[in-house]
Amino acid sequence: MDLGTTLLRYRYPDGRLQAAFPIRLVESAPERLVGWLPVGSEIAYWATSDGADPRTVPLEARFRQALGTGRRTWSGGSVLRVIPYRERWQVLHFWDADGVFTGWYVNLESEKRVDQHGVVAVDWHLDLLIAPDFEVTWKDEDEAAAAVGTEYLREQDLAAARRTGERIAADPRRFIDSVGHWEDRRPSSGAGRALVLPTGWDTPDP
Repeated sequence: MDLGTTLLRYRYPDGRLQAAFPIRLVESAPERLVGWLPVGSEIAYWATSDGADPRTVPLEARFRQALGTGRRTWSGGSVLRVIPYRERWQVLHFWDADGVFTGWYVNLESEKRVDQHGVVAVDWHLDLLIAPDFEVTWKDEDEAAAAVGTEYLREQDLAAARRTGERIAADPRRFIDSVGHWEDRRPSSGAGRALVLPTGWDTPDP
């Protein structure tokens, strides 16, 4: 059954748009959504004032400038996202070019807000990687340390991200069991078609 599409957006703490991802739904429930971000889809991602990837800027200067968003094409392979509305995380499932599952990426972020376009969250820069053997690695600790205290990451949000990540890392198998096992899922021919950003993707908050 075709459940349609929705839009996942991230905003900076001050409400400005940071990123936008069109999602093709495979589950839509009161407590969460699950869907594909197909390879080749049009997305928006955080950007410098001239449209460049902020990670091309040295870390010590990365968050000392005006950041916005810019259009991109998703090239990271088709990714399945599990997005619970009331949790401070979402989980991305990754496969390699041969279809071999490579692990879970836990994005640490705010609880979600639903608007007329889809789902909105604030990214907290600190993340976790969980390998197929359930080994856990912290990701982007240096970036979070550079961002905290600037307009892009509040100290209380980084503390919340750390607490959330520590709870997950303490028992990653149990955490993944709670998320559900999607490792053998593959997009159908329809679900794998690239998406474009819908009209209104860059609409500011009312």
